[in-house]
Amino acid sequence: MKLIPLMPFPSHLHRTRLLAAACLSLLLPGPLWGQANMRREGALTLTQTVDDTKGFYGATIDASNGFAYFGSKYVYKVNLATPLPTQVGAGVSIGRLPFSGAMDAPAGCAYFAVGSSLYQILANGTNAASLGATMISPFGSSAYITQVLVDNTDPANHYLYAMTETSVTNSALYKIALNSFPSSSAVLGSASTTLGQPALGYGVIDLTNKCAYYGTFTPVAQPPQLVKFALGAGTNPPANLGSLNLETGTNRSVGGIALDPANGYGYCCSDGDDLLFGHARVYKWALNGTNSPTLTAFVDMHTNEGYCHVAAIRPAQGLLYFSSDLSYPAYVYRFRLPPGTNAPVETGNLALLGTTNTVVPAWGYNPTNQSNWGEVFTRSMVYDPVRDFIYIGRDYTDQQVQPYTDQVVKVALDRNEMLVALTPDGATTNNAIPYAESFASYTNGFDLVNTNGWQAQDAAMAVVGTNGFAYAGAYPIAGPPAQVLLVNGAVTNRFSAPAATNVAVDLMVQAQYWTDPLPPVLTNTPFAFIVTTNGHLAVWNETNPPAAGNGWTPLLDTSIASNQFTRVTVEAAYNRDVNGEYYYRVWVNGTASTNPQTWYASAATNQNQLGDVVAQGCFALGDLVVTPPAPGVTGAVRTNGNMNVACTGLPGLAHRVWGAASLAPPIAWVALATNAAGTNGVWTFTDTNTAGYPQKFYRASLP
Repeated sequence: MKLIPLMPFPSHLHRTRLLAAACLSLLLPGPLWGQANMRREGALTLTQTVDDTKGFYGATIDASNGFAYFGSKYVYKVNLATPLPTQVGAGVSIGRLPFSGAMDAPAGCAYFAVGSSLYQILANGTNAASLGATMISPFGSSAYITQVLVDNTDPANHYLYAMTETSVTNSALYKIALNSFPSSSAVLGSASTTLGQPALGYGVIDLTNKCAYYGTFTPVAQPPQLVKFALGAGTNPPANLGSLNLETGTNRSVGGIALDPANGYGYCCSDGDDLLFGHARVYKWALNGTNSPTLTAFVDMHTNEGYCHVAAIRPAQGLLYFSSDLSYPAYVYRFRLPPGTNAPVETGNLALLGTTNTVVPAWGYNPTNQSNWGEVFTRSMVYDPVRDFIYIGRDYTDQQVQPYTDQVVKVALDRNEMLVALTPDGATTNNAIPYAESFASYTNGFDLVNTNGWQAQDAAMAVVGTNGFAYAGAYPIAGPPAQVLLVNGAVTNRFSAPAATNVAVDLMVQAQYWTDPLPPVLTNTPFAFIVTTNGHLAVWNETNPPAAGNGWTPLLDTSIASNQFTRVTVEAAYNRDVNGEYYYRVWVNGTASTNPQTWYASAATNQNQLGDVVAQGCFALGDLVVTPPAPGVTGAVRTNGNMNVACTGLPGLAHRVWGAASLAPPIAWVALATNAAGTNGVWTFTDTNTAGYPQKFYRASLP
């Protein structure tokens, strides 16, 4: 009897149909970590009237009801509950461009500042918005309103705070009782800037400490300042609590401001003039309760990052975001917020769409000498904490005839989701296969970047932590992992091209459901997987059939609990068949998915090797094993006429052993047994049916 150990054969040799190719848009370029865990979802181009040619400088949000309001010459109501934002009704005319807006959600209305006047916009539930009451120049026609903020924490009366500036030299903050709006008696009092304090523009309200902060309106020949005001209890007027010089340099103003009252800090970005464009600075300051703020740190942004009028903050995640005005296209910049007085750290950025209109704008080429400006001019931004997206209000870009390109762009921030992908990579400094990483050799809190092949833009994106999740099945590496990789952004590891036909990727992941109503659309990614909100593992395969939607196929026979460890095993055949395609098979918690079982990747992907493993989102990654085809016959011993066949495979997974009397084609392989590999991947089979065979051949495979 003769034994020949053979490499496993692909299980899809008898194909019944071919699948169409698909070419889809960008999400996962590689390297990924420049964009952290952010992505552009899409944009709404609003239907505007012919005479509305202004950008969206003022915006506000009613997150609890799922609507935002963007002000141009008209105010437009936008539904945020749809996968991409949608317009609700026609715009509401307010005559001129508003510089800011504020929402009073419990009262069902918003307020927009237009020059020296205030306009009330009625939300009207889910219906189109309409114009409410107006206050025409309540503070005098020379008082330009730069920022409006609302305090609706007092059930008896809500208050509007309107910051004004006069001749770009001084400012006054007015307090208005909204239950008396628009009567002149609604103005309860004001607080002015003092000698040495500049005219004030962008501001933010601190309802925890009942204060508000405002920054220098336009660049002047003095350092940029932050001025703090007490809101005043009840009907009492506001009060000036003092100011803070953000630095000693001059000719900077203050752009987007964001607060973290729970940790006691505020943040703002310098705006500046054209002499300082591309040299923005981010400041961190202590709120100090009702006392004057104090500067704790600042950090310069990267070259050509500046003019950031808008900001959003996610204090629980320790992340801060700014969006640029005059970059081409506009960007969203991500900052990590270290504890204490440490300065913010820029850890990623996301470019908006680089192509919108190839016609040269009326003012000519952009500063990079391109006729196409892309999505530029971020003038306003609202953050939706309920759905965890930001919505960017853009200016019109091209000065073409109608329709103008006023848009609201939806951007996903660092969401608590899980995505793992296999992508190509042309780098030559990759890890050799086989590769195994249990994370057990690292201490809790260890920064894994630049260790054992792991890469991320920021150290905090790849930190080792203690495993707090239970799993009852077999692990890819023997024994439960004591440590896991805490992914917070986008983390990659590179591998050399396997010489064998197939490659197996075996790993543990914390199942974080994909809650975004828009599934990601990928390119340069032959295979990826997420977990849907119904607990199914869904795989991406760069093709439409048989996938529903845009290329994702839910594995309907999988059931995965949220926030728990799951073992996912992928076998990929990278050598193309006669039809120019290759395939993947998937096991979840050691069980092969058969609904469906095989997915074909597009012949157009031009991918024939494993390059990167990408982990993107906010979740834990456990054991990672990347190997050539693991199942194989390692030896055989004849005992009493029986053949004891020793095999190796993937730990804990079921495997098959096949037998054939001859290798003459067509080979008649017969499945002899199915055995589970042990925690070390070893398993054995005893063939008692050997009598009458002058020779016999064996091979091992996954089912």
